Amino acid sequence: MKYKLLALIIFFSQTSFSQIDINDKIDSSNYYSYYSYGKNLKGQNLTTSWLKMDEVVPVIMDELEKAGHDWLYDYSLFKVAPGQYIVLAAYSRKSNFGFLYIQGHEIFPSKDHRNHLTQNDLLGADYSSCEETPSGKPNFIKIKKLPKNVFVLNENCYWYQYTDNKEDIKSLVTKETAFKILRQDVKKYLKKVKVVK
Repeated sequence: MKYKLLALIIFFSQTSFSQIDINDKIDSSNYYSYYSYGKNLKGQNLTTSWLKMDEVVPVIMDELEKAGHDWLYDYSLFKVAPGQYIVLAAYSRKSNFGFLYIQGHEIFPSKDHRNHLTQNDLLGADYSSCEETPSGKPNFIKIKKLPKNVFVLNENCYWYQYTDNKEDIKSLVTKETAFKILRQDVKKYLKKVKVVK
């Protein structure tokens, strides 16, 4: 009887260990270690995707609200300097700070993206935008230096993966984990600002 009980315990412990979801271990310091190149997956098509602006804005607004910030606005037009405007994903007028979400991403995620949040390494400016004109000719604006009350989040940093087989979800960085990392980053920035009463 004791041997049967021992065998049963060993079986269940091995089964539960084999079903550990890697997403429970992932945070903002280690998630690039879990990027998959498609080995040992059951699904045919491995897809890497990134969080889009419309998915990110509600999360940032939620964190601002939880932190006690007031007079919150999403998609706010923010004047950096004469003739230089950016659209902030989220902004607290009362506390006078906001989040710029740089859209667009490289082909493959790289840990370097966490170090280079702005576009300075690529375009020589903190942020570049394209202004459309009545003539139909684009006017490119390079903002050399963003103000200190604008916190940068970059789409490059919020990637996730999936396949056509649901069983692979436990061995891939999920969309929920990308949201978790986004929240960690927003909270880190929020520690730098005081709530204005």
